[in-house]
Amino acid sequence: MTLCLPFLMFQGQAQEAIDLYLETFPDAELIEIQHHPEGTEIFDAGNGDEDEVAEVEEDTASEEHEGAPADETDLDADDDTDDEGGVEHDDAEGTAPDEGDTSAGDGAGTPTDEDPSPATGTDLTTVDAEATPAAPTRLVATAQVLVGGQVLMIQDSLVRHEFSFTPSVSVAVVVDTTTEFDEIVEKLSEGGSFLMEPGDYDFAKNFAWVQDRFGMSWQVNHPLTAPDENIAQAQAPDWG
Repeated sequence: MTLCLPFLMFQGQAQEAIDLYLETFPDAELIEIQHHPEGTEIFDAGNGDEDEVAEVEEDTASEEHEGAPADETDLDADDDTDDEGGVEHDDAEGTAPDEGDTSAGDGAGTPTDEDPSPATGTDLTTVDAEATPAAPTRLVATAQVLVGGQVLMIQDSLVRHEFSFTPSVSVAVVVDTTTEFDEIVEKLSEGGSFLMEPGDYDFAKNFAWVQDRFGMSWQVNHPLTAPDENIAQAQAPDWG
């Protein structure tokens, strides 16, 4: 055996995760990164055929419902309604509109300048021709990030899968100062959640078990054996 490294597999968010980790850990370093060609997409094998079948079934059911014959009782009721409606229609044709009726007359139903969109009643939106959408983030084929002397391998999976990261596997991070602990925990927890809240425990001056917004778990530990920050550390002179 020559090498054993943690391997972190994302689903389209590898580049975003790399940027977060480089910003979070003071000594983090990007050793290597390679991207897939532009336009590469993640293949989702679980949604294609099932969605198409569901749409076909819905369309078929709708067509069968529309083409179904009406009940005889409903047909008789429609005939009676048509007979009565014919008389009412004739009477309505001979009725002259009221002089006070403002709905009939010139200009009725004509859109005014104050109505921005007569068809929908909604305001029209002006699109800036110069505005261009942001380019999509390219998928990461492979990357190596050095954190605290440990190399993390990172990549995007090209196949969509149901599983993701689990808290049963975490990356343990040991820090020397309270300031470093607070900064790392704050950045990792943005958009994420705590599995153990930050605090002083029996086994550590400060400890937090945090799951970042990508689902990756980190155990950040400020150990009891860390030097006391409030006491100046004496150092013997180097007489070389």
